[in-house]
Amino acid sequence: MDLYSMKTNVLNIGQSLKEANDKLAEIAVDPASSADDIKAQQTKVNSLQQRYDTIKDQFDKAEAEQKAHLTQVKHVENAKKLPDDPKQRMIAMEAAWIRKTVRPDNATFQEKWNGIKQEMKDDTASNGGKLLPINVSNQLVSEPFATNPLRQMETVSTITNLILPRIAFDIADDSFVNDGDIAKEMDLKGDQITFERHMVKVRAGISDTVLLGTDTGLVQYVNNALASALQLKERNMELGTSNPAGLEHMSFYDTTTVKIKKVSGSDLFHAIRKALADLDDAFQDNAKVLMTRSDYYDMLDSLANNSATLYQAQPESILGAPVVFTSAATTPIVGDFSFAQLNYEISSSLYEQYKDYQKGMNYFQLTAWFDHQIKLASAFRLATVASSSSK
Repeated sequence: MDLYSMKTNVLNIGQSLKEANDKLAEIAVDPASSADDIKAQQTKVNSLQQRYDTIKDQFDKAEAEQKAHLTQVKHVENAKKLPDDPKQRMIAMEAAWIRKTVRPDNATFQEKWNGIKQEMKDDTASNGGKLLPINVSNQLVSEPFATNPLRQMETVSTITNLILPRIAFDIADDSFVNDGDIAKEMDLKGDQITFERHMVKVRAGISDTVLLGTDTGLVQYVNNALASALQLKERNMELGTSNPAGLEHMSFYDTTTVKIKKVSGSDLFHAIRKALADLDDAFQDNAKVLMTRSDYYDMLDSLANNSATLYQAQPESILGAPVVFTSAATTPIVGDFSFAQLNYEISSSLYEQYKDYQKGMNYFQLTAWFDHQIKLASAFRLATVASSSSK
């Protein structure tokens, strides 16, 4: 018997049972009715009740089985809708995850996520709810972006409770670090660095047109917005001249704990050349110069003497080391940037929905924990121009 026929029988027998109960009530209050009349009608009611309970139980079981089958089919259909290409599948899953996070009250977004999350197999409890955020965090941190050039020069890591030696190697019975600036710094700061946890919150504002757009467009928009915000925060801390209390150590310009040595010259060209020469031999080969384009062009103007040849030369051929530009490097920094490291605690990253009711905008918010440590200040120099009185 199909489900429709069973439902029809439930309704018909239910109606007959109601009529029989009504009839029993009439007989019971009728003085002309005998005890046998009441007993006969009660027997009829009991029989109909038994038939109703039996067919209703069968109908309920059949209906539950059909719903379970339809749900399974829907999940399979949702999975089939995912692209075959692994990269595109990840984009589709990430888009579903962003949508259900930004609009948790949207039944369609939640249903789509419920079907897709089975693709992620980190554990049975979250069904991808943990693995996907960690994967996205790794993408935001690990890929180099132009807006924070230090990411391309330094070590970028994602290790929880990270502790590192200031110098990654040691040579037994060798005096390499027994004297000079390196030895003094090791004595002062110790031979280990413990990376701290400093919270940063960044968010991507998402309009309905973006949220309801294509998966690729949504994912690219959110990732670019979050990555840009993280990079800006990193750069502000790493090259800040007035970091908040407790964050001073992140900056190359910190004068309290980092204390990078300043080397002066009569002009910027000579200051940078003297700073490079002042570095220990161990840092010379990997040394780079971080400075603003404005300072570099001003330096060229003073060197060129109306000659166009100098403007066509590569910066490395002029200064003797590769040059990286950023507008935040207010004082040129010279050194081996592998002795600075940015670390994120990816496993602690938190993604959530944030609503700005005044603006009427939904946000996809990331809370992250990071730290920036300059492992050896001795690996760097700040190039400054001497004042006229000291020349």
